[in-house]
Amino acid sequence: MNIQMDLASKTKDYEWLNALLIDDSTVILDYVAKVLEDSFNISNCHKATSSAEAIQVLRSSKSINLLFLDLNMPNVDGIQFLEKLSQINYKGYVVIMSGVSTQIISSVESLTKNYGLNYIGTLLKPMHESDFVNIINKIGTSRKKFQSSDSLKTYEIIRAIKNDDIEVMYQPQIELASRKFMGVEALCRMVHPRLGMISPDRFIDKAEESELIIHITLAVLKIAFGDWKKWSMNGLDLKLSVNVSPISLQQPEFADTIFMLLSQFAMPADKLCIEITEGALANDPLQELANLNRLSMRGVALAFDDFGQNNSTIERLQKFPVNYLKLDKSYFIEQKGQLNQLALINSTLSIAKELHIKTIAEGVEDSAVMSLVTDMGCDYGQGYYISKPMKAKDVLAWQREWNAKT
Repeated sequence: MNIQMDLASKTKDYEWLNALLIDDSTVILDYVAKVLEDSFNISNCHKATSSAEAIQVLRSSKSINLLFLDLNMPNVDGIQFLEKLSQINYKGYVVIMSGVSTQIISSVESLTKNYGLNYIGTLLKPMHESDFVNIINKIGTSRKKFQSSDSLKTYEIIRAIKNDDIEVMYQPQIELASRKFMGVEALCRMVHPRLGMISPDRFIDKAEESELIIHITLAVLKIAFGDWKKWSMNGLDLKLSVNVSPISLQQPEFADTIFMLLSQFAMPADKLCIEITEGALANDPLQELANLNRLSMRGVALAFDDFGQNNSTIERLQKFPVNYLKLDKSYFIEQKGQLNQLALINSTLSIAKELHIKTIAEGVEDSAVMSLVTDMGCDYGQGYYISKPMKAKDVLAWQREWNAKT
């Protein structure tokens, strides 16, 4: 089959996936199971013809990490079942199957995000084998939500901080209209003596349960500022973006720490951008607001990261001195061909323009997305199609290669 040839060329291993298929049609269940096994080598498939049966499977098997759900189910429908998944804190991947209107599906997709579920796509009925490819391939790029047992222990995080095992990778950001290399985002990693390089998914949540996150943030800032200074001495003029936890922003001395580091590394304030996850800010963020305003007054830029999730509102944009909106990659990767999705992007871009806020499109994963975000008027882009994260020493060489291509 052509679909098998396509997947074979990608050499991705999906045998570790354990699927649960939920549909009141046994014909659909058999078809989906066959496609998963023949085309993706996913042979461990449980089937359920009702929500009650599906819950039993989830309770008896803790290894289910991929779930296909039909919305039109008898008794407890798929929308009600999504709420149940949220209640039992299901962390696996979720795929919706349905023949309802795209408007309803778009609304249900928003619901999955609000429930904190790891939604990766929708299969529209009637389904075809080729429809599965884009969805299953997302498992390779979607941010994996680890079970608590996969998270590092507190002592491992403390050890990494003490041993200077915090590392920083950098992902380039470009101006879309000119294709000019304009900046990098600093991405935290941790080196584990047994597991090697560890992504933040496995330690940030644990670190945020205590003040360890403050120590990690400070370590990242020092490393990133030092790398920026080296680039600057080599003639590379970049804006440096660094993610900051709300817990760090709640520290009264945070702004003063930033000012001290800027002075120490001779870095102009306007070369720094502090990224904050807008959904994670407190409901009454007095200390955060004080720190952010002090930073903004000195020329430090501020960006709302992952805009488009949870608490995105115009009021929050007006309340904080924001310079950039980083549009969540789900805007472009998921359902990018739907009219509702395009209307949402246009609306966000219009609001940002009215408020004199620049937009950064995350998740530029292929040429189609690159063209889309450019044509729609996003200011900047970031993603694997432009570049994967890299070490500081590789940034200068990447710039030369990028300039040669553009």
